[in-house]
Amino acid sequence: MAIAMKVTVSPERISLGPGESADVEVTVQNASQVVEHFAGHIVGLPSNDLFRCEPDVVKLRPKEVGTLRMQITVPERGGLVAGPYILGLVVKSPYSQEVSRCEELPLDVRPAPALTMNVQPEVANGGKIGNYVVNLANEGNMPMAVTLSGSDPENRVGFKFAPRELRLEPGMVAGAQVTVNSDQPLTGQEKRRSATLRANAGDTVVEKPVSFVQRPKIRGGWMKFAALAAGLAVLGGATVGGALLLRDIKTQNAAATAPMQPPQAQQPQPQPNPQLPPAQQPSQAPAPPNASSAAAPPPPNSPAPSQPPAQPSGAPQPVAVTDNIDFEQDLSGQSVSRDGPIAANHYADKGLTVIALPDRGPIQCKNATQMALRINRANPNSTNPLAGAGVYLTSGIPTEIRECNIVPVRMQFDRPITAVNVYFTGLPGTRYTATMTFLDGTQQAVQGTATKIGERVPIAFQVPQGKQPIKDVVFGLSPDVQPDIGGRTNILLKGVGFTRVPQ
Repeated sequence: MAIAMKVTVSPERISLGPGESADVEVTVQNASQVVEHFAGHIVGLPSNDLFRCEPDVVKLRPKEVGTLRMQITVPERGGLVAGPYILGLVVKSPYSQEVSRCEELPLDVRPAPALTMNVQPEVANGGKIGNYVVNLANEGNMPMAVTLSGSDPENRVGFKFAPRELRLEPGMVAGAQVTVNSDQPLTGQEKRRSATLRANAGDTVVEKPVSFVQRPKIRGGWMKFAALAAGLAVLGGATVGGALLLRDIKTQNAAATAPMQPPQAQQPQPQPNPQLPPAQQPSQAPAPPNASSAAAPPPPNSPAPSQPPAQPSGAPQPVAVTDNIDFEQDLSGQSVSRDGPIAANHYADKGLTVIALPDRGPIQCKNATQMALRINRANPNSTNPLAGAGVYLTSGIPTEIRECNIVPVRMQFDRPITAVNVYFTGLPGTRYTATMTFLDGTQQAVQGTATKIGERVPIAFQVPQGKQPIKDVVFGLSPDVQPDIGGRTNILLKGVGFTRVPQ
């Protein structure tokens, strides 16, 4: 059948960057012999919300010409990767399916790289080495090959990245472990080293300053070092003097037990009397006149009183706090009896908000925004490595709380706190870290190691005198622990205790 319309598009090509818009005019002529209605539509965009058409419908008599004005927008994030596209501008009658025409409009989406980097913790504490976790997010519209590096102004810090290079597609989040090392001070005060972690992707460079606080090998400064050296010297002198004294004692004992001889002639030794029983036989020669008044020294090999062996320090002890929240109990104080999601403000009446941090977890768990209470009962026949963990608070995916229980959890308090105990459990040897953020923005990380599944282990911290109080605590795997979606490194929080700053 004959074409019922003529369509022209102006401009014939457009170029847009993320967040930009362009206006396109579509001129329509009614080539039919009857009155027609025409509407415009665009195909090839990720969403119909990215274009507008005015008017919605144009009514044209035969041979009459009208104009549809369309505005096309490229989303600021997601949807369109940089590169060429062909859009279809469709003009059709809303009343007759046969009346339709499509014109092509080339669209060039310009590259707009955008890379963000987050480093946890910002201040690492250690001896010779320190650990960080770098999380990278490609928020641009083009793939990025990212290379990690580090530097310090003194050129005294070494850097190790695992991995060093990452490829990020648009919208992708990935992480890397960073280990720094530097010569540990022998004594004196803590050494604070400044460093910069850098992510480079072509012309795009993102930097984050970090600090590495090194404790000295010998705490207490030079006075303690001198005292230790003096103690070693005294110990060495005592050892030498003891050896000399032992030699003198042996000499005296030998002299005391040797037979006495007159000054001029050897005296015959007394012989046993054959008429006396053996018990009455003299055992040695008579002592010299003054021998009885001198006390004999103790035998040189007699054992000295021993000190009890040093006992192991045992499990870490919690600090004194005023408020405690037990995640194994519901808000009424009864034991939690079944799995279930909870809201972030579930414990708000007790002064606590809990938030999952999927941006700090693996890319597979980017949707793990849900907090939940879970239960893993003891079962000798179970193959679940977490059997026996009991009730615990964890993160997860909203549609399936049993998945991605490895995303770190932030605990925010309604008032700043001066002391905190974070109770957790896990498989033996699994290391977790609680990172305290103070009101002045500084951070301090404290590590704890799980001992036995189901056993509560505290990470305790008391704010030192003169330091700002804590505003929140992030609990997650230690930076050197690789997350295991299979469950062996799950977040298993048992409770939290804290002391709030008085109002």
